[in-house]
Amino acid sequence: MMIVSFQAISYSRQMKLIFLLFFVFYAHNIVAETVYKTVDEKGNIIFTDRPSENSEEIKLQELQTIKNPNPIKNKPPTQPKSPLDVGNVYSRFIITNPAQGSGIRNNAGNITISVSLEPSLRPGHNIVFTMDGNEVSKGSANNAEINNLSRGAHTAAARVIDGTGKTLISTSSSFSLLRASQ
Repeated sequence: MMIVSFQAISYSRQMKLIFLLFFVFYAHNIVAETVYKTVDEKGNIIFTDRPSENSEEIKLQELQTIKNPNPIKNKPPTQPKSPLDVGNVYSRFIITNPAQGSGIRNNAGNITISVSLEPSLRPGHNIVFTMDGNEVSKGSANNAEINNLSRGAHTAAARVIDGTGKTLISTSSSFSLLRASQ
């Protein structure tokens, strides 16, 4: 007989061993048992696993189970994308600054529009930044500076365009600029 010290076993293995011993010890309680039906003096129906006076044994039918097909095996085959296929080349494109619904306090009216793009900007593509529908910047930078913006509600937008000017993906963010009146 081999005796193993708990100090020689890692904590996770100790927990697995304790769980296994617990499971084996109480496995008889997990197995389905007989169910009894009793009607009390008020006419309430009571189901229990313990027989009592005037109880009736209920025969339970075996539960119907359906084998779940392996979803990995049932996926439709995917066709490899052509290098010329530029549709959906970006998985994530959001304006990180100014955040949607935010209030920005800057008495000079200066803000920076920043975007997050995944994967990185591809060669031949540009990011076009607009503020309230007017183009303010175009290029490969992930941010654009805007100076002396009036106070109030504004909408910053950005879009990625390819070499022909076709929009591949776009995003926008509405915010308020808080600026002291003069």
